[in-house]
Amino acid sequence: MGSHGYYQLCARLAANIWGRPRAGYYSAAEQWRQMVALGKAHRNDLRPPVGALVFWATGGPYGHVAVYIGDGRIVSNDINDRYPGEGGVYDVAFGLIETRWGATYLGWAPPIY
Repeated sequence: MGSHGYYQLCARLAANIWGRPRAGYYSAAEQWRQMVALGKAHRNDLRPPVGALVFWATGGPYGHVAVYIGDGRIVSNDINDRYPGEGGVYDVAFGLIETRWGATYLGWAPPIY
């Protein structure tokens, strides 16, 4: 938390949290589609385990991914930025992605990289 430089780089942030330099996917939306194809996606499941990757459709082509840290909280980028392009990393409520950005929760998947 408190880092910057992750503006629109949610998939990279999630991968970095898991010790990987990059996600290996073009976008969070592509990563979600791959998890669905592999049978690893838990669609619409609002009870992810700690460490799970949680995904949203944002209305754009890239989607959003964050990491669930328990107690209804996630680590996400951009959501509390004070100015556009800041790319901050935040510990926020799980539901904030939907209420603030109007995104649609898709489900969760294990951190497979």
